[in-house]
Amino acid sequence: MITKLKPLLRTASSQISPLRKNAGNGIPLLAMLAQMDLYDWDSVEDIPINEDERWRRLKYFDEVISASGVRFNGSLLDLASGTTSLAYLYPDTVAVDDDPRKIKVLRRDGIKAVIADIGSLPFESKSFDYVVSFSPPQKPIILHSDNTGYQHFIIDQVYNREFVDATLRIARKKILIASHAIAMEPPYEPLIEKRGTNGYYYVLYRANNDFV
Repeated sequence: MITKLKPLLRTASSQISPLRKNAGNGIPLLAMLAQMDLYDWDSVEDIPINEDERWRRLKYFDEVISASGVRFNGSLLDLASGTTSLAYLYPDTVAVDDDPRKIKVLRRDGIKAVIADIGSLPFESKSFDYVVSFSPPQKPIILHSDNTGYQHFIIDQVYNREFVDATLRIARKKILIASHAIAMEPPYEPLIEKRGTNGYYYVLYRANNDFV
């Protein structure tokens, strides 16, 4: 099934709706993608892909999106995409991950993908209609280790708030974050349109157009 999606990505690339011209730091998005074209991909390690696992991930994406009720009509930014980007289902998507190996996999499949760190995303404010992140990285805070070596920790909610801040800065319409930690303790509750905490853990935010 996944292999049938790849030609769709290539034929749909010419239909991608225009994104804002400029990205963060005055760099146009097209220039960022051009920089990725010039990246030394031969030096990047190839990693194996489990197509069955990839299909399970895509099925999970579809289920969470259906549960949230969001309908994508415009450009998407897929944060922390890994090797299974939402772009396999929605061609008008730019994938972002900080691991060049994962971006190499996506680019090989014709996906627009950029290497970037979530803490310093190079995109202009309000540059995508939607921002989506499935299982974004977490930053646990270790409280202490007991005499058995077991580590007790809590989730860093300051980091989670900063992550949501980044999505609110970039999105024009809505943000969908599928994360147990964020769904259980979501920041910015007045902006929440829907929240799943049973079965599918996600938060659907409306964009804060006053956020800069």
